[in-house]
Amino acid sequence: MRLFYLFIVAVAVVFVGCSDDWKAKVESDTSWSGSFSGRTVDGTGNQTVDLDDDEVVCCVVQKQTERGRLKVSIVNEGSNPFASDGESKETTAAYGVVSVCNKK
Repeated sequence: MRLFYLFIVAVAVVFVGCSDDWKAKVESDTSWSGSFSGRTVDGTGNQTVDLDDDEVVCCVVQKQTERGRLKVSIVNEGSNPFASDGESKETTAAYGVVSVCNKK
């Protein structure tokens, strides 16, 4: 019986210590603008944007130029071992748009 209680405590510690830390990683060689969980962010080049950790998060990002590449990936940098990263999409189209969401 004592072993059972130790097991329950160990499982509780693992799950209480788990957390999500969603980020959008933008990789680009041009300027871009987008909506990250409802917040507008403008940028140039590579950037990491912190997202809301408690719900489904989506990003819609557009290149501000005809040329160049834009890739947006949603990643979970939290301590939850059961969480997986979200989507990753890219475009090289003139003024191209990508839309990605997490898989929560």
